[in-house]
Amino acid sequence: MNNYEYSPIIESFLKGCHRVNQENVPEVGSRSLEGLRNSVENSDHNECVIFKNKVVGFVICFQDTEKTISYMEEIQHKNFKEISKRLNDFLYIDRIAINSEFRNNKLGSELYANVINFAKNNSIANLTAEINLLPTVNTPSLNFHKNFGFIEIDTVKYDEDYEVSLQKKSLE
Repeated sequence: MNNYEYSPIIESFLKGCHRVNQENVPEVGSRSLEGLRNSVENSDHNECVIFKNKVVGFVICFQDTEKTISYMEEIQHKNFKEISKRLNDFLYIDRIAINSEFRNNKLGSELYANVINFAKNNSIANLTAEINLLPTVNTPSLNFHKNFGFIEIDTVKYDEDYEVSLQKKSLE
């Protein structure tokens, strides 16, 4: 049996998270190491999966608090802004990424279960996420979110090559 460990993203795991993030572009947005560090430091919930001392997956989430809204405005986060126009009382799942060698081991599901527990423990009404529709439809992510009970609340087309599906899951 595999022995996966779950941990908040600490400095010693950051480079591993960055590697997994960059391996998953374009499904997740590219980020510099410093940009990812900044996201982790400003996040409300983050967690990584460790296997044999190596990061194999992670998730980073933001709650719609004054502090987070200010940070998201500072970095001009389009998707968080669009969700904020449509919902209140949410936890935004900014990114989740699993190393390709470790997919289909329920690691994403386990991370999402932990995100749901965090949200429920903090009385947050909704989980939110966005899924790329352009430049290509991220079908695995659409199916994954559907299986978790997410529904589409809207789509946003930022330009000819970038469109997303805004998704939510009610926890009430």
